[in-house]
Amino acid sequence: MLVLTRRMDESIVIDDQIIVTILGIEGDKVKIGITAPREIPILRHELWQALEDQNRIAEALASIPEPDSFQSLRDLLAAEEIPALQELPAES
Repeated sequence: MLVLTRRMDESIVIDDQIIVTILGIEGDKVKIGITAPREIPILRHELWQALEDQNRIAEALASIPEPDSFQSLRDLLAAEEIPALQELPAES
């Protein structure tokens, strides 16, 4: 991990595309501004970690063979008609 010291209105540049600027310091909180191309996603670490965890769970579930009971439940649900959905107006 690179550790840098910056003051108000000072910035760092990452890969000639991302600029991180210190906007304010209020007690133990630091406000930062990030300038980056739109195609580069910027997420808080806790949100990124939650998405990574969900992806790992989805991959694990996808690798587990499905019990036969799931397929019969899918067949049953697919065969049933849902009257409430048939009454909805078609989207334009």
